[in-house]
Amino acid sequence: MKRVLWIIIILAVLTSLGVFIQRWTVETPNHTVEIVYDLPSLLEFAELIEGLSLDQLLADLKFAGVETIAIQPTSVGEMMLAGLPLPEKVWEHLPERLTDLGRVLTLPVEFDSEHFGLVEKAGLRSSPKLNTSPWDLEPIWLAYNPQLLIVSGQGSMDLEKFHGSDATLALVEFSTPAITPSDPGTMVRLHGISAPEMQVLSDERILNRYVRAVKERNMRVLYVRPFVDGEDGWERSLALLDTLKVRLESAGFSLGQAEPFAAWDISWIWTALIGAGIWATTVLYAMDLFPFWKRFLFWSGLLALTLSIVLLVVRPILAKQGLALLAAIVFPCLAMQFRWGKTPMVRYLSAALVSMIGALFVVATLSGTEFLVKIQEFRGVKLMHVAPIALVVFTLIRPLKDWLNKYIPIRHLIVVGAFGLAGALYILRTGNFGIPVLGLEVQAREFLENLLVVRPRTKELFLGHPALYFAVHSNEPRKSWWLPVAVIGQISLVNTFTHTHTFLWVSLLRTGYGLFFGYLLGWLALKMFNWGKGKLDDDLGFRILRIR
Repeated sequence: MKRVLWIIIILAVLTSLGVFIQRWTVETPNHTVEIVYDLPSLLEFAELIEGLSLDQLLADLKFAGVETIAIQPTSVGEMMLAGLPLPEKVWEHLPERLTDLGRVLTLPVEFDSEHFGLVEKAGLRSSPKLNTSPWDLEPIWLAYNPQLLIVSGQGSMDLEKFHGSDATLALVEFSTPAITPSDPGTMVRLHGISAPEMQVLSDERILNRYVRAVKERNMRVLYVRPFVDGEDGWERSLALLDTLKVRLESAGFSLGQAEPFAAWDISWIWTALIGAGIWATTVLYAMDLFPFWKRFLFWSGLLALTLSIVLLVVRPILAKQGLALLAAIVFPCLAMQFRWGKTPMVRYLSAALVSMIGALFVVATLSGTEFLVKIQEFRGVKLMHVAPIALVVFTLIRPLKDWLNKYIPIRHLIVVGAFGLAGALYILRTGNFGIPVLGLEVQAREFLENLLVVRPRTKELFLGHPALYFAVHSNEPRKSWWLPVAVIGQISLVNTFTHTHTFLWVSLLRTGYGLFFGYLLGWLALKMFNWGKGKLDDDLGFRILRIR
């Protein structure tokens, strides 16, 4: 029975390698980045600074290598402040209550044709900013044949409103509407820094953000604004552009018109085979947890695979996301079983290898151009960070049959409470909108980023991998109480590859850095740990230094 499962897993690994190579060939040629400059900020700048006309600002930008200017439609709030009459189509959607007016003030109303004429006169390309709204905007931008449309907003947006334009769509990060019908072969991703942030961030922080966005998150359009404040604001703005160009070129990118990724997808048959490998691994892991249920688990796994294949035909995206989540949960747990290796280093590497196979399955499952541009993405981030830890803890406490019936000293409850608080913070830190990162941590991250090509993940470098080093050096690694912490590193390792909008070479390099430097930090921490145990005969009764 297990032999059959292993054969399925091996076939799935080989198939996943093929898909991995396909994605690599799709990603590699796309190294062109387009800089788009914000026209509203330029209009504001020209009004504030005497002696600098809009024509001069546009000429300076063209000389600096900028070819595209973003044109924004007048909003409801801007028209109301200027005392301009609102069109009837807008009045129909205005809220009756004054308290609800705020949600419509930023919605677009109409473009100013004069703006397009100014940009065209300067020999630059226009890029209209299209936001979701309950009314249609007159598409006067069609007459200027834009090559790039900037798309943002909440809700959904119908491509039919673009009137057959074949322009590339730039999807604004963290503000991407659901586009129907969606064709990922026409889309790129855009990263911008807001005007308030431009006022407080240093030049170095701004440059780091832009380069990181291109290098690590597949951004192919950078939305840039000038430094409006200060007498030397324009000189500083042009200097930023020059440095940004140098930084991008040194990172292997070139400036030009953004190009979408080539269309890429794989047959559902290959995804089904990869799914079979994921379910086979899940059954193997479950058999280890519940050895008396082997036959039941085998047939349950076969039934689950059948249902996954049916879902793959009916709802392919949902099926892919479900299989990827399953792999992201099971493989970090399996890595903590240390099935191979007699020496600590081999155990360390074998655990990483198991997690890497899980990462390979995730990459192969989340296939398709829609994942590269993040129209679709991995689902279940919180669950994948919690479930493996819970399963590892379960494997540790299960042999302790009478554990729950014992009286627990208060000091132990305090320690458990501290770990619980740390766990809550760990969960809240996952995802894009959790607890904000501390300023000191940001500085440490940027230091590592500038020192290395890419920054290793913090949870791997300073927590998970050093704990794994402690675990593999224990007398009984599979029973070590370091495992619930060590598995965090394996979760993070697999999680790195769930970011399908990140280049594979970046994820591989980041993983390698984490494993290497995490091992060194583990070695150093164990030396200090043993030194501390020798120095402290009594640790206040908590016996923290005796946890191995």
